Amino acid sequence: MKRNAAVRMLLGGFAAIIFLAGCGGGGGTSLSQVPAPSGPVSVLAWTPPTTYNDNVALDPERDLDYYEIYVRTDPNFTDNDLPVTQVAAVADVLSPDGLTVVRSLVTEFTLELIPSLPAGNQLYVSMRAVGVDQQKSAFMDPLFWDRT
Repeated sequence: MKRNAAVRMLLGGFAAIIFLAGCGGGGGTSLSQVPAPSGPVSVLAWTPPTTYNDNVALDPERDLDYYEIYVRTDPNFTDNDLPVTQVAAVADVLSPDGLTVVRSLVTEFTLELIPSLPAGNQLYVSMRAVGVDQQKSAFMDPLFWDRT
């Protein structure tokens, strides 16, 4: 199994969308020290991949380390771009019974939690997956984000 080369395709398995939620700041554990937004929010949501590009099974809980989120004023993301934030691929969450902590795949991120964004209301968002071996996937197709 050739994981290093295969990690590059991880985002090929993502079904990523940006959608607007009508209410902001709902429950849950914040991933950041930034206060929760008080108005409508934009959420980047995805489905973690389950196979590498060579169709070898991928266990996202074991094989992924984190995601890098990128924001630009144009859709031309390159390897020279720096991520605006990182999101853990797996997080500890309180179980429904409230007595134990369980590992859970992270599948969304509130974009308004990004501490520093480029100027403008029309931006593009992309992300990459980073494996536990630190190999990065290709950029996902850029998504248009209208912040007006």
